[in-house]
Amino acid sequence: AVQQRMPGPDSHTAMNTAQLLGNSLFSPKKYVEAEVVNRELLSRRRELQGAEHPGTLTTLMSLASVFSEQEKLDDALAILNDVRTIQGRVLGAEDLNTLTTTTN
Repeated sequence: AVQQRMPGPDSHTAMNTAQLLGNSLFSPKKYVEAEVVNRELLSRRRELQGAEHPGTLTTLMSLASVFSEQEKLDDALAILNDVRTIQGRVLGAEDLNTLTTTTN
């Protein structure tokens, strides 16, 4: 018999779906909801993928965008600085991702 398994909440598929949900809440200006989704996803990504994983950094950038829209500028800037530091160390200061984060 063929068994079909549903991916669990910590699967790659589930985390990517949560990322898309968080991003989709951004457009209709549902920032509180987007913040909740991104915080929960960030916690899972850090635990399962590590602080320097590209998926974790993507979620951090999404959270920084939400904070910026909520005018939580100190929080957004702190996240951007953290991401830039990690990218600089892992990817190098001249990497396109690092430079893009630096200009945000």
